[in-house]
Amino acid sequence: MTAQPPTARLVTQRLVLDAPRESDVPDVMAACQDAQTQAWVPLPEPYTRESAEFFVRSYCPHGLASGQYKVWAIRPREGGRLIGALEVRRDDRPGSASLGCWSAPWARGHGYLREALRAVAAFALDPAGGGYEQLHWEYVPENAASRRLAEAAGFDFGDDLRTVVELHGREREARVGTLRRDDVVR
Repeated sequence: MTAQPPTARLVTQRLVLDAPRESDVPDVMAACQDAQTQAWVPLPEPYTRESAEFFVRSYCPHGLASGQYKVWAIRPREGGRLIGALEVRRDDRPGSASLGCWSAPWARGHGYLREALRAVAAFALDPAGGGYEQLHWEYVPENAASRRLAEAAGFDFGDDLRTVVELHGREREARVGTLRRDDVVR
């Protein structure tokens, strides 16, 4: 297997996005135990310290090594607790990837995820970055905040694309938004 490049370090006005690290384990555990996070993200229940350790030590490095996905930890630029995580996962369609994220409850309501999503989407669509032609965002209709976040980053849901996702052992209808390389202003 060819070695994959490390997770790119992205810096925005208020954030630093880089690879999850061992010191993130307590915040990953606390964030992923949150009822709102659990409701919308397919996570183990209960979410334990071992779950957080697996995420940081195995899941994230495996995605990078396999080239199938990259996970960014979202942190305040000035230091402080982990804000959340954002993943770009290669799709079955050539030149295409899907994105997903979660936010720690202590970081909600400040626009951090919107800022992080814009940075990661721009990187993923950049030919010199991720090199994808298009990105997809899936959300279940009951999670309107997810759609608002994606729309704020430029995802378009106008095609009324739908899919089925599994969430906590149940199949759920999800809507799909698309962001194309040409949609991102450089």
